[in-house]
Amino acid sequence: MGIEHRWSSRREISLDVNLHYPPVGTINGTTRNISLEGMYVDLKGVRIPPQARLEISFVAEIGGRTVEHRLPAYVVHQHDDGVGLMLQHVGYREFDALRYMLNAA
Repeated sequence: MGIEHRWSSRREISLDVNLHYPPVGTINGTTRNISLEGMYVDLKGVRIPPQARLEISFVAEIGGRTVEHRLPAYVVHQHDDGVGLMLQHVGYREFDALRYMLNAA
């Protein structure tokens, strides 16, 4: 189990996301909770090991147009039902997308 450093609280939000993990391909999941630093994603029968690096993608509607966002992340902890992810190198565009996710609930 890795160490998590959270600076913002997580909110219970259910949002469809895709995890792009090269050894497996694209994995469909649903967020359970989201913060500005990471999220927990429920996965159905797929195991991704701790420390694995991947990309999270989701679609957001901003200003009337649909935009796909991709966020680099790594697995902090893994359970039978999903993974806890910590985001990496989040820029302004991604930060705005995360704020969208947090406000969408």
